[in-house]
Amino acid sequence: MDTTRRALLKGAAAVPLALTAGGLPVASVARAAEPEYGLRMYDRDGSPTGTTWEAATQGLISRQRLAVADLVDDVLSRAERRASAPGDWRDGPGTAPKPDRFDFAFGWDARPKYSEDASGKRWYPQGITTSYDAYGGPVPRSGGRKVALVSWYDKRAGGNQGARVSVIDVTRTGSSSRPRYDHVLLVVPTKESGEPYDFNVTELHAGGIAWVGKWLYVADRIHGLYVFDTTRTLKVSRGSTEETRERARNWCGYHGGDNKYYAHGYRYVMPLHHVYRPASWSAKLEYSQVSVDRTQGATHSLVVSEYFEKSSDGVAVRWSLNRAGFIAAERATSAWPLQIPRVQGAVCVGDQTYYSANPAVEAITDEPKQGNLWLQWPRGEKMNAPRGKLSLGPEDLSYQPQARGGSLWGLAEHPDTRRVYRIRL
Repeated sequence: MDTTRRALLKGAAAVPLALTAGGLPVASVARAAEPEYGLRMYDRDGSPTGTTWEAATQGLISRQRLAVADLVDDVLSRAERRASAPGDWRDGPGTAPKPDRFDFAFGWDARPKYSEDASGKRWYPQGITTSYDAYGGPVPRSGGRKVALVSWYDKRAGGNQGARVSVIDVTRTGSSSRPRYDHVLLVVPTKESGEPYDFNVTELHAGGIAWVGKWLYVADRIHGLYVFDTTRTLKVSRGSTEETRERARNWCGYHGGDNKYYAHGYRYVMPLHHVYRPASWSAKLEYSQVSVDRTQGATHSLVVSEYFEKSSDGVAVRWSLNRAGFIAAERATSAWPLQIPRVQGAVCVGDQTYYSANPAVEAITDEPKQGNLWLQWPRGEKMNAPRGKLSLGPEDLSYQPQARGGSLWGLAEHPDTRRVYRIRL
């Protein structure tokens, strides 16, 4: 495991002393223990005899007859939302030029019916991942379609709907492309004694996401990584009349009035399958973001990074994945210091690591400022200057190789300046 500055500081007092011939104390060659990080998998809440989330999902399918939807054939083929042109990048609060090495971008649907996506103050986009993360290319058996997923969290205190994921068709990324997309609500399947199979909203910030085969990993700052099954996306009702559609926006799960399932007006839900929570012996880690690394050879991995507003003592931690997309072992395989504060996204590309970060504390005002792209090479080394500029309010990152070098997907979170974009490395 890579030694971190935090480990050295914590371990300095534990280094044993030896005496020289002159009686002066010196540090012995014994090395302070490095902090270790661990994640343990759980497949249910409550007692070990309770219903697993997988079994509850199967009950929704086999007992309650909810149809399984395909992310491409169903969600995208019926998507009603269409992205808008990215504009001149100077709209909304604050002004900033395009990100450096700009390649492609789109804005969210700004039509009145869907304007919450582009300019609302309830849902905020956070994480991004693509079908390259999941499959190394287009979605299998989809006719070559490429897909991006973006996570959002509900910022509203009352009536919070948890987190959702946008499924976006990014097969074509020309200058005039306006991808179609739709939202899927993330839910926790349940089964209570004497009650039908059901589901509830999640309580996730969804600060980063990573798509690994059938699994969608979602970072939760304190509790670890929540994993959703993309192949068990379920279709629910939105109401058959204008009146029921409006009322259904307040319903989630089973509704006894008509024996149907609703999801706050969304057409689809994605159920939780399992959770990775910090092991009892693990050093403390804030699971602020998560990304996939497919660039280290045959063994793929997840990289989790921390967000601290003022401290540069955050770390990034790597877990190896097995062929089925599960974390291969509880114990992390490596960790290294980030060296900068306010990291919003981290991706590894070979022996290089790229970070998106907000500007320095003294530069922050009431208006959002343009973020920075940092390159750390080798890992753990101190960085003296950003590699380039990103959008206003930058969030997560996702890597994608291209014919003439790689690229990074990123996104901006603030109302009226929300965009998904791609830059060249």
